Amino acid sequence: MRAPRHCAKLHCEHGATLVEAVVILPVLLFTVLALMQAALVFHAKSNLNYATHEAARAGSVHNANLSSIRQAFQRAMLPYYGGGRDQAELSAAAEKVAQDLGNGGALRVQILSPSQESFLDYNSPALQEALGTDEPVIPNVGVDELLCPRDVPSCASDPLTNASGQSLTDANLLKLRITYGIPPQKQMPMVGRFYTWALGKMGSAQGDPFMQSLLDARRIPVVTHTVLRMQSDPVRNAAMLAMPGPGNHGLPADPGPATAGDLPLPECPWWDPACSSCPDGRRGGNCRPEICTVPG
Repeated sequence: MRAPRHCAKLHCEHGATLVEAVVILPVLLFTVLALMQAALVFHAKSNLNYATHEAARAGSVHNANLSSIRQAFQRAMLPYYGGGRDQAELSAAAEKVAQDLGNGGALRVQILSPSQESFLDYNSPALQEALGTDEPVIPNVGVDELLCPRDVPSCASDPLTNASGQSLTDANLLKLRITYGIPPQKQMPMVGRFYTWALGKMGSAQGDPFMQSLLDARRIPVVTHTVLRMQSDPVRNAAMLAMPGPGNHGLPADPGPATAGDLPLPECPWWDPACSSCPDGRRGGNCRPEICTVPG
């Protein structure tokens, strides 16, 4: 007996499943890899958040020094680069971090606060001399009761009119923005390359040469921020950005040295290291009898 006519038609559809598999399986594989890549980016961001906080802690107690910030960041990134169970493994991980981050091609540290203009408003020449630096210094001690440095009582302290748009308290907030590029060896095959290609096509690095250099090196850029109160006197360095406040209508300008004027200096408590001595030789700077004490 011959097969029914409709059965012959069914034989024409043999192989349709293979065609569907050829189309669907690569898409499904790419989707799974994309989900895994997103998880890897989240893992990198988590490590980066921790490292940025550790970097800010180091900077807060080392005068916002850029070298201290970078060293603390690299130490905190050891787990991301493998970590270790003994000194040899930790040393190997540290070498990987140094090779990847040491030349500066994969890491950028920017200090958003204090800004360059903050040092125009609140520089203390006395602290410059005390710290032995030619760079401007912002006082950190006693900011809860001061509007200006003790040796410059008539500084531009009004955020509505000064160069930085900050108060002295604001200028003692250390705000970091760290940009890091996830290396290709920590990306999923194919998908990592697609990420960098897509970010480039979307213009994510437009106007930012460093971000573009990360994409050109097939690194996925990750950015994190953190804010921490300074525990030492901030000293100006090259990583601090120029962020002019409303006092200059958005244009950075040097207001020139502030004049002392006829305003009286605020009282200086005994615990402020910027206070040297009372006029009669007693230590502490605050010359009230109940505060200042005679040495010895």
